[in-house]
Amino acid sequence: MDDREANTKPEDSSLESILDEHRECMRFVAEVEACLDEHPDREGRWMGRLLPKLEALAGTLRSHFQEEEQASLYREVPERFPRFADRLQRLASEHAEILDRASDLVRRSGALDHTRIHELREFNAGVQMLVASIRRHEAEENEVVLSAHWQEFGEGD
Repeated sequence: MDDREANTKPEDSSLESILDEHRECMRFVAEVEACLDEHPDREGRWMGRLLPKLEALAGTLRSHFQEEEQASLYREVPERFPRFADRLQRLASEHAEILDRASDLVRRSGALDHTRIHELREFNAGVQMLVASIRRHEAEENEVVLSAHWQEFGEGD
C-alpha cells in the first residue's frame, strides 16, 4: 500500500467507538426485555428482577448520551454532512426525553402495589414502550453513522 492509499483509508476508530457503545446499550436493553417476557407476580419477584436492570439501563443511557453528544456524531457529522443536521438535532433532543421516561419508570416502580397485577402489566407496557423507543433511536443513529461513513469513504471505491 502506498502513502496515497494510506491517506484515503477511513479512520474507523470513531465509527467503531459509536457502534460499540450502541451494542453495549443494546445489551442492557436485552436484559430488560428478558424480564418483560416474564409474567408479573404478586410476590414482587418480577419487579425484583426487573428494577435493577432498569436502573442499570437508565444509568448506562445517561452516560452514553452525555458522551455521545460530545462525540463526532453530534459535533462533526452535521458540519461535514449538512443533510443529517436536522435528523441529528431531533435525535439529540430525544436523549432528554428517553432519560426522563426511564427515570420516571424507576420512580414509579416504588409506588406500585405488587398485589395488583393490572398495575404491574401497565408498568410492563410502559417499559416496553421505553425499550422500543431506545431501539428505534439507536437504530437511527447507527443509520446516520453508517450513511455518513459510506458517503465520505464509499464514493472512492
